[in-house]
Amino acid sequence: MKTELSASEIEEIKNNEYIIFSTAYNNMPRSIVVMPSRIEKNRIIISNIQMSKTIKNIKLNPNGFINVYIKENNDKQYKINCICEVFSNGDLFNEMKTYEETNNLPKELKVNSIIVANIQDIEISKE
Repeated sequence: MKTELSASEIEEIKNNEYIIFSTAYNNMPRSIVVMPSRIEKNRIIISNIQMSKTIKNIKLNPNGFINVYIKENNDKQYKINCICEVFSNGDLFNEMKTYEETNNLPKELKVNSIIVANIQDIEISKE
């Protein structure tokens, strides 16, 4: 079972820009396309700007799934099972909020919280 991303895998996912992030509650899945704020070997951090249903789902069921599709690499996919946590304070939250609001977001949008997707299992395939 693979539980960490290598430096080259992190770079490939960053270069792809977007990920599909899925949660579920009461057997109802929900997926959104987002740009991760930070990718590390054992976790992916996502800033919550307008994801109220996703946050609600995580608080009720912390299991998440991330799919990264890389067409340019023979339809390669990263399929990542994760356990998610939501933070609206603390050092990591403050760091991500400052970074996003300084570099990526229009002034009218604010980071409400962050989602830390702790990687549990990674499957890499070429479809």
